[in-house]
Amino acid sequence: MLRGDGAHRRAFTLIELLVVIAVIAVLIALLLPAVQAAREAARRVQCVNNMKQLGLALHSYHDVHTALPPGLIKSSACPLGLLTGCQNTPWIVHLLPQLEQQAFFNAANFDLGTEGPFAPAPMGIYANLTLASIRLAVLQCPSDAENQFQVTRDFMGGVMSFYTSSKGNYGANWGNTYWGQDTPSPATLLVDPTTSRPATYLAAPFGRTLVRLSSVSDGLSATAFVAELIQGSLNDTRGLMWSATVGGSSYISRFAPNQFRDYYRIENDADRIQLPYFCVSEPRKNLPCTAVGVDEIGLRTFAGAKSRHPGGVNVLLGDGSCRFVKDSINHGVWLGLNSIQAGEIVASDQY
Repeated sequence: MLRGDGAHRRAFTLIELLVVIAVIAVLIALLLPAVQAAREAARRVQCVNNMKQLGLALHSYHDVHTALPPGLIKSSACPLGLLTGCQNTPWIVHLLPQLEQQAFFNAANFDLGTEGPFAPAPMGIYANLTLASIRLAVLQCPSDAENQFQVTRDFMGGVMSFYTSSKGNYGANWGNTYWGQDTPSPATLLVDPTTSRPATYLAAPFGRTLVRLSSVSDGLSATAFVAELIQGSLNDTRGLMWSATVGGSSYISRFAPNQFRDYYRIENDADRIQLPYFCVSEPRKNLPCTAVGVDEIGLRTFAGAKSRHPGGVNVLLGDGSCRFVKDSINHGVWLGLNSIQAGEIVASDQY
C-alpha cells in the first residue's frame, strides 16, 4: 500500500527549534525597551495632566480668595516641625473644593488642623482620620509606587502607630533655604557660591504667608509653583500630602532636581528630615535621608524635587503650564525658577 506524501513530512530538529527560540528572544529584547518607553511616556502624560488640574485648581482658588492657599496653617505661638502640636494643615487641603472634593473639605477640622494640639497625642490626627485616608488620583503620578504612611511604633511608645495616611507626588515650592523659610543666623550662615555673599530666603509661592499672583513679579511663566516628589516607605514622611512637612507636601530648591548637590555646598548626600522616626534612608531608590532636629530659629530641614521619570521632573509653572525640567539644569537657573520676586531672568530654553 502506497502512503501519501504527507506521511513523510519532516519534523523540526532540536537545533532548528533552538534557533527559532533565540530569534524570538532577540526580538523581544529589542522590542521591550520600546514598549517600556511607550508606557513611561503614557504615564508621564498622565502625570502632566494631574499637574495641570492642580494648576487650574490653584487659579480657581485665587479667583475666589484673591490669594494662593497658604502653605500651612499654624498659630504664631506654635513651633515649626512635624507633630509639634501645631495645626500644620497643608496647602492641598484648601484645594479640595476646586478638585471636586467638597465633601472631604467639609469633613476637615481646621480648628485642630491635621496634627494637633497634643492631649496627650495630637487631637487633630483623630479629628482628621477621614481626610488622611483619602487617596486622590490627581495626586498620584503613575510612574511612582503608591505608598502609605504610618507612624512608627518607636515614636512615643507606639501610642500613635494607629495613624495611617495616603501619600502623593506633588509638592509646593517652599523656597531656597530651609523649611523654616528664614535667613540663617551668622552661626549657620549660607553663602551664595556665585557671589560669595550671605544667602537670604527668596520669597516662594507657598509657606507661612499668603501670596497673590500680582506679587509674582518674576512672571508666572517663569516661576515654579509645584514640582514632583517621590513617595517614601511606610514610616517615611516623604510624599505625605496631608501634613505640611518637608518632602511631603513641599520641596526646597537648594537641591537640584533628582540630585543631592546642595547649591550652598553644605550638604551633598541626602534629604534632611525631622527626627529619626520619620526618616527611612533608601539610597538605591534615590531616597537617602538624614534625620535632624529643631534649633532656636527654625527647622533645619530640606528636601528636593524628585521623580521616577528618566532625566528630570515635571514642574507646574504659575501660568498653569507644565514643563519638564532636566536634571542637568543649571542650579542658579533652578533657584531663579523657584523664586517669585528676586528679579532673575529665566528663559524657557534654560531648563
